[in-house]
Amino acid sequence: MKQLLAIPLCALLLSPLPALAQDDPAPEPESGSENSQLMREGLRLLFEGLSGGLDETLEDMGEAASEAAPKLRDFVARMGPALIEALGKVGDLANYEAPVVLPNGDILIKRKDEAPDYLPPVPGENPDGSVDL
Repeated sequence: MKQLLAIPLCALLLSPLPALAQDDPAPEPESGSENSQLMREGLRLLFEGLSGGLDETLEDMGEAASEAAPKLRDFVARMGPALIEALGKVGDLANYEAPVVLPNGDILIKRKDEAPDYLPPVPGENPDGSVDL
């Protein structure tokens, strides 16, 4: 629940509040002065409560990040070589157009016309010395 409230609370606290930034508030009518004081007090209490909750939420986020760090390192250690190999096969990503999703769900990634010709590897010549049959 705290994680769900973190983003809206951050957005609320970081949103510009020009009424709070003014030094001299405009004079209010005498009849509503008690109501306006109650509103100001209520807003002050609300912001104090939100700022206290934000501190706890930020601490929880720090704990979650420290828990996730080893898992992310493990992911990079396992997937890093595979991603490097895949990017090596693809080559320069600038040679491809943006992906297009077809109505049936297929995804097309076309090579640009000005991209250099693709030269597939020659069968039987593998870098590791193995032979394709």
